[in-house]
Amino acid sequence: MRGLKLRFKLPLIIGIIAVILAILWFVFLVREVSVEGNTFYSESQVAESYQSHFWQKNMLTNIIMDAFGFTEDPPYVREAEISYPSFGELHIKLYEKVVLAGVKFSNHYIYFDKDGMVLKTTEQALPDIPFFESEDVTDFTLYHRLSTGREELLEQMINLSNRLTYYKIDWDKADFDTEGHATIYSGPVTVRLGRRSDYDEVVSILPDILKTARKTGDKGTIDMVNYKAGSTIIFKKDAK
Repeated sequence: MRGLKLRFKLPLIIGIIAVILAILWFVFLVREVSVEGNTFYSESQVAESYQSHFWQKNMLTNIIMDAFGFTEDPPYVREAEISYPSFGELHIKLYEKVVLAGVKFSNHYIYFDKDGMVLKTTEQALPDIPFFESEDVTDFTLYHRLSTGREELLEQMINLSNRLTYYKIDWDKADFDTEGHATIYSGPVTVRLGRRSDYDEVVSILPDILKTARKTGDKGTIDMVNYKAGSTIIFKKDAK
């Protein structure tokens, strides 16, 4: 008799639980997603990245799964803060990985971060982001490290662009010759930096030198190929 009652009660209990879960799912359903801090990807693209799993579409399951570390940020995100400003609204505050520079390769511009990871590719150059002109790129895959025929060259590119960014130097483009000597172009000024494993020494003194050289508005070259601490630096104007 007791087993018979249990057989009738069990489907009822399961049904009640199912109804409660359905109500909770509907009540706490994410109906709106807002995004802050996105620059290279649209709000809809970011929202889609954070709503790709069914459990991310509900506030309760989202909170639970996030607490257990099951929420993965897209590869282009350094960090993200998820909050719920109102019922049914999910807000994503992004801290994107920063595009350091680009490489012109074939008909594409490939943009990478401080570690050489490809964050974005375009057919047209992005404004205000400097780039390298190089024929040494062999392959690229989004969200993977850039591939070049010479690994040493890639390390030089990453080191140089990191240093230029750190010292807040405005530059338009750069290139390396076949021997690995670097040249950067900053407005009308060309700076020959030579081949180095670390460009910190030469780049650290560039801000004041470039500021002085660019005041004249003249085109010219600064040769720092053989620069050592204490060396005299000369801005040689191009012949008119």
